[in-house]
Amino acid sequence: MKTPNNNYDGKPTAYLDHNILDLFVKNRDLPFASELREKYQIIYSDETLKEIKRTGDNGSQFLEALENLEAMHLRIFVTESFKVTDRAILKELNPSDAFEDYCKNIEPIYEAMEKATAQSLLKFYGGRTGSDFEEINREQIDSFGGLMNYISDRADEVKDLAPGIDTAVSAYTKEMQKSFSEALAQSTTELRKHIDDELNYSGVQTYRNHIKVGPVQLNNIEPPKVIEQIWSIYKTLDGYRDNYFSIEQFLGLSKNPTYNREMYLHEKVTSAYNVLNVIGYYPDSKMKHDRRFTAAMSDARHAAIASFSDFLFSRDAAFIHKTRAAYEYLNVKTQVIEVIVNDA
Repeated sequence: MKTPNNNYDGKPTAYLDHNILDLFVKNRDLPFASELREKYQIIYSDETLKEIKRTGDNGSQFLEALENLEAMHLRIFVTESFKVTDRAILKELNPSDAFEDYCKNIEPIYEAMEKATAQSLLKFYGGRTGSDFEEINREQIDSFGGLMNYISDRADEVKDLAPGIDTAVSAYTKEMQKSFSEALAQSTTELRKHIDDELNYSGVQTYRNHIKVGPVQLNNIEPPKVIEQIWSIYKTLDGYRDNYFSIEQFLGLSKNPTYNREMYLHEKVTSAYNVLNVIGYYPDSKMKHDRRFTAAMSDARHAAIASFSDFLFSRDAAFIHKTRAAYEYLNVKTQVIEVIVNDA
């Protein structure tokens, strides 16, 4: 569900993968940019701004490209008590102003959230060699605690304007901290049942070696119903068949143990996308390295936020395959368009 402001004229919305913006930066006079601006309402997100920030000194060129496209900003709506929702807000916001606001106010939250959730997954991909799960869990709990403190501080600042919000947020953050710690402990206990060398653990490689299914088999699967075809292979294998796994459990779409609720559609997109990466369906490579891991996680978030739009444009074939598969299974209406343009 989109919540546009009065400046939105009703054109189909189009979300651009970062590689499309990069194309426009490198090819300033590309007619395709004008075609997009005329036919669609181009939108960008905080994830777009995050990628722009990682480009360093070239960031201003990407912001200029967004301005030339007359892009509007899309952000998932978060309540006053900092709870994520299944709605998004579309508003007219100059990309440079949005970028400044992101760097000052939004990035600290994102950074804490990423530190609180990403390190276990990085280790699963073979990173963090030499660190055991207890060390990583302590880091994640500390980072998550920092995020909860940040939320509590913001609520305390506005308690005079919104009486009772500080009490409500305090209860919420304590509940979240408890749920997060319990979820980490549970996942670590399960992982240790199957791991001999915790310090040098690479869950993805161990998993694929055990299952004996990976990119060679999966990348030959053609639409439609890609995920259903993949599940038809996995549900007969040891570990899935014996434990009566469902396709929802396979994709990580069951009730969220941290938030104690059903996952929203955009969260399900993230989970399904990441599972496809893990099992080896058009997977990203070298994800044990921080830079590649960060890029892959960013792709998953782009796929999630783009689920609020009518169209998603990209030049990354692996990203397109995974996103189309996730969207198809989850009945996301967004059309994923592959852009093929010869660079000037």
